[in-house]
Amino acid sequence: MSPTHFTREGRATDGPALEPASVSLRWRVSIIVTTVASLVLKLLLAAKTYGTNDVYRFEAFMAASRYFGAFIYRATADFNHPPSMIHVLLLMGWLSKVTGLPFSFWLRVPGILADAASVWVLWKLLEQRLPERSIRWALLMFAAAPTFFLVAGFHGNTDTIMIFFLLVSVYVNERGMHAWLAGVMFGLSMCFKITPVIAAPVMYFNMRDARKRISFFTAACGALLIAWSPYIFQDTWFMVRQIFGYHSIYGHWGLSYLSARLLDRLPVWGWPNDAFRLGGAYALLGGTTYLAWWMNRQGTRPRLYSQVGIVFFLLLSLTNAFGVQYLAWLVPWVVGFGAMPTAIFFTASGVFLFLAYNYWSQGIPWYMADSYRMGDFQGHLDYFQIMCWLSVLVILIVAWKQMRASATDPRLWSSRFTPRTSQFVALPVALIFLIYPAFRQARRDNVAIPWPTRQQRASNVRAAQYLELSSQLYRMGRYQDAIATAQQAVALRPDFAAAYGNLSTAYEALRMWDEALRSARQAFQLQPDYPMAKDNLDRLLEEKRETDASRPSR
Repeated sequence: MSPTHFTREGRATDGPALEPASVSLRWRVSIIVTTVASLVLKLLLAAKTYGTNDVYRFEAFMAASRYFGAFIYRATADFNHPPSMIHVLLLMGWLSKVTGLPFSFWLRVPGILADAASVWVLWKLLEQRLPERSIRWALLMFAAAPTFFLVAGFHGNTDTIMIFFLLVSVYVNERGMHAWLAGVMFGLSMCFKITPVIAAPVMYFNMRDARKRISFFTAACGALLIAWSPYIFQDTWFMVRQIFGYHSIYGHWGLSYLSARLLDRLPVWGWPNDAFRLGGAYALLGGTTYLAWWMNRQGTRPRLYSQVGIVFFLLLSLTNAFGVQYLAWLVPWVVGFGAMPTAIFFTASGVFLFLAYNYWSQGIPWYMADSYRMGDFQGHLDYFQIMCWLSVLVILIVAWKQMRASATDPRLWSSRFTPRTSQFVALPVALIFLIYPAFRQARRDNVAIPWPTRQQRASNVRAAQYLELSSQLYRMGRYQDAIATAQQAVALRPDFAAAYGNLSTAYEALRMWDEALRSARQAFQLQPDYPMAKDNLDRLLEEKRETDASRPSR
């Protein structure tokens, strides 16, 4: 069976591969310079800021994994990441210790590097369409995509790494390379997030050869087994339930938002809303599986890159749960539609993400965007959330129409709207409906907070997490570890009376009276009205008197 290659129009065809299309040196240099500039700016942003509450939760997971290993899934209720992330987080912690650079920086570096590498992969995927001016503009925009810039450079999560490995898997598959290599890349993408499972049916139905299917999925499972070891073998079923049973936040994106608002006005809507909340994810998984089967039974099949893209757009259009970083999942797939759709989505998603982080950071300069402290953006940024969701929906509809009309040139959208036309149409629309309202919203959300205060807030949150871990270790009878983590809390927040209280009780359990008394006195001095501090101090003074009295006199 001859390998499958792809025409300029992106249709699957059998036969020899087409020669790579030539692109002018000016365009090559422009894309490379934009990629490098974006890479440097993201690194600077990561070095100067802390990120979102995801970063301090990952830092807490890193600290907990040192003490709990696979037990972290039981010890920390919100740890629902693949077991391979334990290895990643421990590596980030080690790099932070060795280099002196903060964990928050190292957590974001892999995603930033993945963004730059994704430009090259997407270039190769769209190589035959690069003579189209609209595709070149779209690829240039991708090199500086605001969604990637904000998610990788500031947010602090693994979404862009997952997307990079998925892109590589699609590229290897399309080029007719080894199916096992594509499977390994697919498995690696699932080492950072489970989300690529939504694309598994597409991969399966796209490969007509049973041997390739077996090779692909065997390699993917093998990569997962290796990367998830040894933890996957230590608490397997609980771990699997924790990972695959995760549900994100309902009611603040797209259909779930509209359904929840309808319920507020129409109580009879309760059972449909509950059905969507509880079963929407399963219905969506079934729908994407059917779509994957349908796309690959057509006489003229869309290319794999397009199929995976439309599955992700369907996912974000109809999902019943959402996190703002999920918008990064769509970034590479929209580029294939050309400049106009790319500009629409990048503008809508970039504006929405900027305002969300700005609200959680209480304005510029950003340091930590804490949605736990500030609360959900629901009710505050509803207009921009809906506009972003509508941009996803519009692109999904365009993709669906092109797929239904098998004879339609997939360049239809981009050929009708050239970059020059886009400037005259899209820019005024964006200014009226997005940019100007966003500017006013950002000004309203800006709060004059000194930079040291912003930094100290992050330190206080981190200290509270180490205190929680210290208390957990103390309850388990691991007193030395409780002391170590309480000391980390004190290092982050020297005026933290509760942390000194934890130190005193842990030292007391080890019968280290002098250290216990010193910590108890420090806690009382910092917060005299703290009941635990006074009780600890009184009890330790009494125990010290009894201990001294029981010693034989010389």
